[in-house]
Amino acid sequence: MSGNTMGSNGTTSLPKGRESRMALRHASITADLLAVLAAMIAAIAMRGVVAPLLDLGTEPFVLAWPLAMPFLAVLGAFYSMGLYERDAFMSRPLHAWTITQASFVAFIASAATAFLIGSGWFNVTRLVLVLTFLIFVVLDLFLRLVLLHLMYVSWVARCLPLGLVVGDSLESRRIAERLRVLRGFDRVRSVIVSDSAQSWAGAVTMGLARHTPCDAPASSVFVDSSSLSPREVIEVVVAAQSRGADAYVISGLLGPLDGSRLLTGLFHTPVTRVRGTLARPPAYALKRTMDIVGSASILLLLSPVIAVVAAIIKTTSPGPVFYSQTRVGLRGKTFQFLKFRSMYSDSDAGAHEDYVRAMINGEAEPMGTDANGNGVFHIVDDPRVTPIGRFIRKYSLDEIPQLVNVLRGDMSLVGPRPPLPYEAREYDSWQAQRLEVQSGITGVWQVIGRNRVSFDEMTFQDLMYGMNRGLWVDLLLCLRTIPAALLGSGL
Repeated sequence: MSGNTMGSNGTTSLPKGRESRMALRHASITADLLAVLAAMIAAIAMRGVVAPLLDLGTEPFVLAWPLAMPFLAVLGAFYSMGLYERDAFMSRPLHAWTITQASFVAFIASAATAFLIGSGWFNVTRLVLVLTFLIFVVLDLFLRLVLLHLMYVSWVARCLPLGLVVGDSLESRRIAERLRVLRGFDRVRSVIVSDSAQSWAGAVTMGLARHTPCDAPASSVFVDSSSLSPREVIEVVVAAQSRGADAYVISGLLGPLDGSRLLTGLFHTPVTRVRGTLARPPAYALKRTMDIVGSASILLLLSPVIAVVAAIIKTTSPGPVFYSQTRVGLRGKTFQFLKFRSMYSDSDAGAHEDYVRAMINGEAEPMGTDANGNGVFHIVDDPRVTPIGRFIRKYSLDEIPQLVNVLRGDMSLVGPRPPLPYEAREYDSWQAQRLEVQSGITGVWQVIGRNRVSFDEMTFQDLMYGMNRGLWVDLLLCLRTIPAALLGSGL
């Protein structure tokens, strides 16, 4: 990965800023598991005293499978709420509140599982679960807010991390002010390009080059997307990563990529940390397993819907039920893309092609507005679309056959939408980067941006997904697709 340093023996090592992030994450996981174990041992010891007071009986305690749930629930809840990120230690009050929330979520998950499988509510095992989490919260708050916090403070004192805020707007000034009150990032420098010959990425590179504590960059770069174009945001992110810095993007277009609300709570505005690069190989086996299991399950679940939609299409307009189209996938490889037919057969696509080309080149004007008054970048009231086609498009039913593409391996459940060949030929070098990510049925653009953002903004969303892709992000995007499709608001 770019930004790595070379050790004395010639091997590649991570910058110390990233080493500290990994060390703190491992220490946090260890502390949480030890806190659960200690709390459970204490709860088992206390049950003999508490159970008689609640008239629960004192039957001999038996080790049962529900006792494993707290360990799994804590790891899942704490991970999903961002508590295994170094950022959690920037604000003690937010850290404490998030720990309390995550512990409650973990308790509900553990107790609900035990209750659904077992009988009754307050038998001995469930009493142990209640006591375990009451004790766990106290122990974990101590371990994290005292012992692990000292580890974080030590890193701050040693590395003197610098926060670079890139941009010149009210939003970037708010971020700079907020950073000054967060532990570890009170050293803040604003990066504003005043010379037209200088690029934003070049200014960031120069700013980071002057900051080398810990023998390697340990800075964080906060990019204000309202001050820069989508292309410039990506360039700044890549420049920051090349210097070994953490990159954060301030944007309302990336909500599903955050994965937790911790960063929004820290900075009081939508912020997403860039967790990788486009060149970082994804966990392909895990992602492919999710694609196969997910697509097969959804096809089976929706088989009655597929039959009904197919019958309606066949009886309401002449032509085939399914529509096959050549699309461009990963690294330019073409495949046959499947959809339910939503247009009249032999429709002329000339006007659509002209508009798409103009949109890719930044020359298209919105063709209308949505219910919120936002510009819509697609042909409104397209005469080529059949009446039933408008309905299945609104609720994304025309997309269901693409699950077959996922099973074949042409696409993934989550990823950028695959372009038509003539669209791909219009891409410039930065837009073509979206072909470096496996195409998919749903994604950031499909959930919160479709037809309401420009093509460059869509490309920005796709590239940011490529830099943040992972199983948890994919799962969140799939879950958010469900209400978007049912309400006809996203896809």
